[in-house]
Amino acid sequence: MTPTASRAYRWMTVLLAGLCLLALGGTAPADAHAVLTASTPARGAVVAEPPSRVVLTFTEEIALTADAVRVLDPAGRRVDDARPGSEGGSTYVVGLRAPLPRGTYTVAYQVVSADSHPVTGAYTFSVGAPSATAATGVAGVRGPDAGAVGRAYAAARFGAYAGMIVLTGAVCFVLVCRPGGRHRPLRRTLVASWSLLVVCTAALLVLRGSYTGSGTLGEVADPARLGDALASKTGVLLSARLALLAVGAGAWAWWRRGPAERRDRIARRGAVPLGVALAWTWAGAEHASAGLQAAVAMPVDVVHLLAAGAWVGGLFVLAVALARVRELPVGAVARFSRVALVSVCALVATGLYQSWRQVGSLPALTDTRFGVLLLAKSAVVALLLCLGYVSRRWTMRLEHTSARGFRRWVAAEAALGVAVLAITTALTTTEPSRAEESSASAGGGLVVSVEAAFDTGGPSGEGRTDVVVDPGRVGPNAVHVTVTDPAGGPLDVPEIRAALTSSAGIGPLPVLLRRASEGHWTVSGFQVPAPGTWQLSLTIRTSDIDQVTLRRPLAFR
Repeated sequence: MTPTASRAYRWMTVLLAGLCLLALGGTAPADAHAVLTASTPARGAVVAEPPSRVVLTFTEEIALTADAVRVLDPAGRRVDDARPGSEGGSTYVVGLRAPLPRGTYTVAYQVVSADSHPVTGAYTFSVGAPSATAATGVAGVRGPDAGAVGRAYAAARFGAYAGMIVLTGAVCFVLVCRPGGRHRPLRRTLVASWSLLVVCTAALLVLRGSYTGSGTLGEVADPARLGDALASKTGVLLSARLALLAVGAGAWAWWRRGPAERRDRIARRGAVPLGVALAWTWAGAEHASAGLQAAVAMPVDVVHLLAAGAWVGGLFVLAVALARVRELPVGAVARFSRVALVSVCALVATGLYQSWRQVGSLPALTDTRFGVLLLAKSAVVALLLCLGYVSRRWTMRLEHTSARGFRRWVAAEAALGVAVLAITTALTTTEPSRAEESSASAGGGLVVSVEAAFDTGGPSGEGRTDVVVDPGRVGPNAVHVTVTDPAGGPLDVPEIRAALTSSAGIGPLPVLLRRASEGHWTVSGFQVPAPGTWQLSLTIRTSDIDQVTLRRPLAFR
């Protein structure tokens, strides 16, 4: 059956109807990155007695190492026992070494979520009373994509995607479009894409230990780190990918020496399961493997990747063939045009499902980095579809494919395909919008904070106040006000009053602070009714007759 445009549109309607059913029948939102949802002691808490352990609860299970959770005292010294463990489900605990002096402690975590991505974060709690801490500058753990190792890992990830896309396109073009003859450029493209995929996969495996660890170049050559990487889920999938590529290379060599009459039949039967298995090594290690409807998302991700390879990779292969071969059979180009049409339908349907699953709401498309990248990818794909329409019109008029204008259109399409691939690579390392919103609602999102100096009105001179509003979003927030003297110690004051006034004319809303300990005033559950810029008015009374009022702008999302 020839896949005409009308049939393709009917297929598209059926797929979109299935997407709507999935959306209506979806379970409660879950995230593709682990998000810290609770902790004991809680973020910003001031406890009277030193705790014996720190408990962290995430939205999903995480992988732990000895350095996954670190607790640092006010001087920046590590006070945990370096033996984090699971308490069942997604709750984890690390013990603390007694005795713990008064002051502010920093809890820093660097773990690997179920979708294989490193997740980092830090927060503080205080024993007795807040204090200055040397840990804040060193314990905010390294972002996984920073440094030379992070950049090398990102480049290897892009190279692996490019190799897979072009390899899929080359195999599809040879087996489905049947260009005929012995086209050396096609064989070279096939070998080059396979080699690129092997090299980049091996690089990902070698860099993995350092990438999820300290990110230093020295850890790349650490056998222990490599062993940890090989034992992880991602390491197993990367190893499986290398094994599948080796099998594919052996099958290719055997196929070329086999009898001509059975080579195509054997190749078509073997290429599909091998391609699905290769694509599964991505689906099992990326966003699709965790979160909402993972059992559906992983097969959808496989179809999406293979469809992208057949279309975008096929465009690259066609551009190379047209640049190196004098002319190709029009039938081969026409067959690729039909393959591209079916691939585009599959890409749109699977892409819509993935977007709903990972974004969740229309505002998140513009309010999160993941959403903005997704919009950019959609715009490039739309332009690519326009160029594809023009190319399809060319194929209907050509008697042969040596026309110069047709080659230019195909080359432009291939260049846009590279842009789509680059954005896709960035999306795989970006926290999905659902996870970002959950992180913020759980207190792990943006935290609005300001610092201000004030005259204490006495011989101690200038003091400092720190105001933290957590999570800094519309809805309930915890407000912490810490007052310190010039030496950095807690400054006890008789009274602190605060109020918020919106630039839209709402307020002033009183913030009913209560004294929690020396130098620390707080309130939980304060409601911010609307997003935008608010003016904080903070009045600090330092004696019976002396007080100072500070005003600072705060931006809420």
